[in-house]
Amino acid sequence: MLQVETIVKIQKNQSGPGYDILFEDGRSIWVTKARTIPALLILLKYGVGSESDLANGSTTLPTIKKILEGKYPLGLIKDYYGDANKPFSELWNEEGFTWIKQPFGLRKNRSQGYVLDPSDHEKLFLPVNKAFRQSPKITDLANIKQRLPSLCNLCGSQVVPDSQAKGRFSADRLRRRIDHRIPVQKDGKSEDKNYQILCFYCNKSKWQICNPCSKPDCENCALAFPENTTKIFPTGEDIADRMKIL
Repeated sequence: MLQVETIVKIQKNQSGPGYDILFEDGRSIWVTKARTIPALLILLKYGVGSESDLANGSTTLPTIKKILEGKYPLGLIKDYYGDANKPFSELWNEEGFTWIKQPFGLRKNRSQGYVLDPSDHEKLFLPVNKAFRQSPKITDLANIKQRLPSLCNLCGSQVVPDSQAKGRFSADRLRRRIDHRIPVQKDGKSEDKNYQILCFYCNKSKWQICNPCSKPDCENCALAFPENTTKIFPTGEDIADRMKIL
């Protein structure tokens, strides 16, 4: 069984993107995204974790940081995460650690709980397929903004960069996110036609439905293509009353 206390160092991967988590026995776990590291460390330490462990005010992450003090690059692990819903799910979806479980109905501090069984620790060293998410190129971003000028493609809210939304009323409806219509973990491409602009609130709500969807039909889902339908494919719910006028 792996222990956070036996981690020697967390460092940049020398041959590709991401980071290596090095242990005393000489082995390492490769992760591609910095924000998945604290989620994985929490699961290694406690077995169960949730976004509440990464939120402002939680003592879980400070405890992990104290154990690993001096063993990781400065700033790599933040004090808390505003998008705390994503790091745990990305361990499954993008890092390829599909043995991390998301049991239905398991809640930790009112958030969805994730579980890493000690018997699955050794699997973390196995080679797995990673889903590499890419931000749109400058030219793609210009095209997206021209097609959807500063509006959430789902609810129609005006959206702005985070710096302009801070401290304003209903800030999560203002914060702009560039979303993959078809999620990367479901073979969506990082290309112009697969991007849309969403507000932070709709982006998070979309993720909560897309993440557990096991048999996606994104082309016929309002979350991916609200231009085509008002129904969410996995649930059949019609969200026309919460969508902008198309």
